[in-house]
Amino acid sequence: MKKNFFFNLVGMALPIVSSLVTVPIYIHHMGVERYGVLSVVWILLGYLGFLDFGLSRASAHALARLAHAPAIERGRVLMSALYINTSLGLVGGLVIYLGTGILFERVFGLAPSVWAEVESSLPWIGCMLPLALLTGVGIGALEARERFLAANILQTSALICGQVMPALAAAFISPSLDMVLPVAFGVRLIALLVLFFVLARSERLRLYRYDRKAGQSLFQYGAWATVTNVVSPILSSIDQFVLGAKSGAGAIAYYAVPMNLATRMQIVAAALSRALFPRFARYEEQDACDLAARATVALAYLFGACCAAGLFLVGPFLSLWISPDFAITAAPIGRVLILGAWINGLAFIALSLLQGRGRPDLAARIHVLELLPFIGILWLLVDWFGALGAAWAWTIRVTVDALLLMWFGGVRGATTVKLLPALAVLAGCFLLIEQNVTAGGWHVLWQGLLGFAFTCCLGLVVDGHLRAVTAQLAATLRRPFLP
Repeated sequence: MKKNFFFNLVGMALPIVSSLVTVPIYIHHMGVERYGVLSVVWILLGYLGFLDFGLSRASAHALARLAHAPAIERGRVLMSALYINTSLGLVGGLVIYLGTGILFERVFGLAPSVWAEVESSLPWIGCMLPLALLTGVGIGALEARERFLAANILQTSALICGQVMPALAAAFISPSLDMVLPVAFGVRLIALLVLFFVLARSERLRLYRYDRKAGQSLFQYGAWATVTNVVSPILSSIDQFVLGAKSGAGAIAYYAVPMNLATRMQIVAAALSRALFPRFARYEEQDACDLAARATVALAYLFGACCAAGLFLVGPFLSLWISPDFAITAAPIGRVLILGAWINGLAFIALSLLQGRGRPDLAARIHVLELLPFIGILWLLVDWFGALGAAWAWTIRVTVDALLLMWFGGVRGATTVKLLPALAVLAGCFLLIEQNVTAGGWHVLWQGLLGFAFTCCLGLVVDGHLRAVTAQLAATLRRPFLP
């Protein structure tokens, strides 16, 4: 489990580092307008991933429960998911081919030369969606076997190559979109072929016929996962639309930049919940709930340590990265969002537990019920406090979300009591900074390190399981130095 968590964490962090390097290359060689088009294409492909109707998650859940089943039974489930996703991907690709052209030509008002490049690239854009849907099923099949090292090597290398190779094509061959997008398609196609080669060896993949019973079961699970996949991006992005509508486009930047930083910190929670999902699907209910409770407490202090440091360091980081004037407005927003990101990170475990136990319907219903109240609170707080109000509205929403998911997932009682000291430390750090007690310069770095260390030590005091894991890790690190 610890290895799987580490593989996931590294696999999620490396593409972030790669994007920090490649984005300036894209903008420098392609220009702002072409890069804007490219960004919209990635957003469309990412959001339209819901067209798999949750089958990637459904197949991972089904295959995890069939971990010890005969190869032919697993193969029929996997091939049924691939057949369905191929069909859905082709339909979705046609939608992208027709809709993207209308979007760029009539809505964005591109320059004629750039529109000509987009028009010639539309077939490549449409063909990338089926590749994405098939890749999701393949990666899910590897994770169902807990082959997280292989899954992360394949997925991370594909993501990094998908960022680097088009950037190199733009820098050394041509910055036009009808060069960059075909290169991106080629990278994704090669990555999918390599993934299928690995699956063919590990799963004994064969061209089994479509299994109607397996397909119906996948759709029943995936339909509710789709609701979450559709509603969650709305819950995550509507705050910026409301803020822009009521406070102007300039306010979005002061909100979006710290929001991106806060959500990037959540790779710790995402890596752990991803590692736990196959176990949740395979374990008996009580064992799965016990595992979720232990993981939630450990995450509260480990991720809490990162957030405690982030509360102190977000201001200086924004000042160095953007500008001191930008940091004056954005840093208080960032601190509220970091506090919310910690709470939201705890909900990742409960969401994975519900989906692993075959109850994606509960998570979907919770997210749908949150939508209208969140919009109402968001509208009021943005009216009263601007971008800071949007940050508080998001934090309130994810707090309610975490409480509901943990309650229905069975992570409550003594587990929630163990979370209170971590919450108290983060609240204390937040209030300390807001009262301007902290000094500037190097003192902020030391205060961030102190907040990190104190939260980790508090976790060792509160949680016996975390003490045992830490002792085991220390023994492993000390072993090479022993005689």
